[in-house]
Amino acid sequence: MRPKLLIITALLSTASHLHAQTGDKKQEKVQVYSFEAGSGIDAYSNGVPDNVRLLYFPEFYSPLPKKHKDTTFKYECYDSRDSILNHVKENSEVRFISLFKSYDDPVHTYIDKGVKKPLPISSIIRRYDRVGDDKWISVDYATNKYSELKEYRNQVVRSDSVVIVDPIDKKESITIYSYYKVDVVK
Repeated sequence: MRPKLLIITALLSTASHLHAQTGDKKQEKVQVYSFEAGSGIDAYSNGVPDNVRLLYFPEFYSPLPKKHKDTTFKYECYDSRDSILNHVKENSEVRFISLFKSYDDPVHTYIDKGVKKPLPISSIIRRYDRVGDDKWISVDYATNKYSELKEYRNQVVRSDSVVIVDPIDKKESITIYSYYKVDVVK
C-alpha cells in the first residue's frame, strides 16, 4: 500500500531567526513542500533545495538526545552491515536503531591529570531491527523481551526539524523528520 501525500513546511529564512532574536516583528518566510511519504528523495513535487533533507521514521525514534536529570537517552542508526550511520541520507539506509542510556557514575571514578572524575557509563537499553517492509522487532535489554511492531506509514503522528548552521560559511542545512505510527502486533 502506497502512503498518502503529506505536506511539510520548512522554515528557510535565516533572517527570520535573526529577527526573532532581536525582537523585530517581521513575517517569517515559510516554504511548503509536498512529497509522498517513504518513497525516497526523488518523489518531491516542488523541488526541495539542496540544503533540505526530508526523512521519515517510526514514531519511537528521535534524532536529538533527550536528557532526564543526569541521564541522556540517544538513538543511533545502523545500516545493513551494522555500521553506524552518522548522517542518514535516505530512509532505506536504516536497518537497525539502538537506544542508548548514558550517565556519569559517581561511585566508580577514574583519575584524569590528577583530578578524580566520575566514570561515564553508556549502555544499550533497546534495539529495533527492521525485518520487513512494514515490520520491526523491538528487543528490551532490561527485561530480555521482544515484541513485533507494525508500521502505519500513512498515519503521521508528529514532525520536527533540525537546523544546522555551518560555523565557517554560515550556510544552513535543514532536516525535516516526519514520524509515522507504529503499533505492537498482538
